[in-house]
Amino acid sequence: MTTSHPPTWSEPGAASRGRKVPPTPTPPGEGSTTEGISQHEPPASKAWAPLALVLIMAVVLLVVIGLVGMVVALA
Repeated sequence: MTTSHPPTWSEPGAASRGRKVPPTPTPPGEGSTTEGISQHEPPASKAWAPLALVLIMAVVLLVVIGLVGMVVALA
């Protein structure tokens, strides 16, 4: 009399019978990426600085003046 045993993961052909590879645990070094941070970082400001907005508007104004000048020169 022979005893039947369930196929093991290392048995050839186990994958062809619909068996999946068992999940592996996460290594301890990969568990947390924030471990060891001693100081709390303040959240970054989401508002635009007024100086940045003024500079952007100045560049846009110069481009518009240049385009209007090119149109006037063609006429």
